[in-house]
Amino acid sequence: MKQSLKTALTIILVIGAVFILITLLKKPAQDRNWTDDAEVLPDITISDSKVKVDNLRDWRYKNKETISRDFYNEEFDLDLIENTYFLLNPFGKWEGVGHTFFLFEFSDGKTVSVSVEARREVDEKFSAIRGLFNNFEQWYTWGSAADLFSRRAIFHQEDLYMYKLNIKPETSRGLFIDIAKTTEKLETEPAFYNTAFSNCTNVLADSANRVYSGSIPWNWARVFTGFSDDKLYELKLIPHDKPFDEIFQEARIDLQIKEIIEKEEKLYRDDFWYELRSLI
Repeated sequence: MKQSLKTALTIILVIGAVFILITLLKKPAQDRNWTDDAEVLPDITISDSKVKVDNLRDWRYKNKETISRDFYNEEFDLDLIENTYFLLNPFGKWEGVGHTFFLFEFSDGKTVSVSVEARREVDEKFSAIRGLFNNFEQWYTWGSAADLFSRRAIFHQEDLYMYKLNIKPETSRGLFIDIAKTTEKLETEPAFYNTAFSNCTNVLADSANRVYSGSIPWNWARVFTGFSDDKLYELKLIPHDKPFDEIFQEARIDLQIKEIIEKEEKLYRDDFWYELRSLI
């Protein structure tokens, strides 16, 4: 009996070692047959206090369908950045699972949303387990709030929560430029998305820590991303003048997004943000 257990453990260890070796030997690439939403990468140009982003996505959705596929180019003046918002999209049957991303707001009326995602190939479905073994490349989706917000609320039919971060404009500026530089680097140096080590949340947390060292200490929310807003509340990086349950309920915006889309399918990207702000 003991020998059988020893043999079983040895087999498990060998299989685990093989999986780890295969994972370590994999090389990320840019030339795969990507899904249509991930085929076009953002193109970043950084010059002094200006960041130009080409291929910003501005798609529209209705009833889990994509009804338009537009892209646009925009230049952002970092001296005009005002606010950064943290978005949480819980999904799945367990509250510890969720997708997170940012929205940056500028005093000239411009906004842009950025999301770190697993870049999938055609006919490839996302799997958190497969993501542990470097089966997806990593990419930064840059686009309008109308696209990234309604993709979660309308296309995926999921809840969405938005929190204004309690950070200074200079911190928002640093965060924006770090994310822009990371995106620019990925244009020539592809990297893997990893469910545990380089997911939608911990990659953005790493950016925050490069801007302000130690601002996001290591915690389990970096892996169980659905708890990331709980941690930000604890760190006082989102509103904390009320119990968290109240803050959480007030942060929900997917119902307002559905109201906007039902009223007018395709608002101009800036108009979408103004409409949403008026409802929350």
